[in-house]
Amino acid sequence: MSELAAGLGVAEPTVWRWLRGEGLTLDRMDEICALLDLDLRDLVTRGEAAGEDAFTLAQERSLAADRGLALVFFAILHGAQPRDLEGEFALPGDRLHRHLDRLKRLGLIEGRGGGRVRARVRRSVRWRKGGPLSVAFNQSVKPLFLSMDFGAADARYVSDMVALSDAGRARVQALFEALRNDVHAIVEQERSARLPDREWTGLLMLLRPFDMRELTMEWRAAKPGNATPD
Repeated sequence: MSELAAGLGVAEPTVWRWLRGEGLTLDRMDEICALLDLDLRDLVTRGEAAGEDAFTLAQERSLAADRGLALVFFAILHGAQPRDLEGEFALPGDRLHRHLDRLKRLGLIEGRGGGRVRARVRRSVRWRKGGPLSVAFNQSVKPLFLSMDFGAADARYVSDMVALSDAGRARVQALFEALRNDVHAIVEQERSARLPDREWTGLLMLLRPFDMRELTMEWRAAKPGNATPD
């Protein structure tokens, strides 16, 4: 508290009064958030939904900065338990426990009986467009997906090219969300049945308009009369 008071240039009792809601202005709240590396929207999110629907900026930054921490968290978010992370992900016990402790301090997971843990956010939690997790996903996870061999025997994928309005894309996005829920229902059924051959499997659903200039660049660059490959 003394460090916060010094950073704000006020006495410590003044900070205590502000934190009790006495005389706290929006400008001062912005200053406090800046010193604590928070976003004002994070406080609103925590107050309205207890952090269940959206990551705070501090949580995003922590996950984006540590790929191991992010792996542990998202695995737990999708049903993994510490014993799974040690066995299936080959995470050393000491490193795993450090990650679990940090996730608890960040308010992302909580302990349950028997050494089990659970995420404190919903599986459908969202991160900011263009934010730390979005950037980290584009830099590491997306290339991993796109580098996979889609012709492999164990690959299942669908691709298509269609013309849609904004309203049409919104309808498809709603179908994505419904399908995502169905997929997780299947996951829960297989987990309950204790099927022995389950493997962690990547699932990527993507929808966005083409940049037609980029798509047709090769055709427009071809000289008239030159044959192009079929």
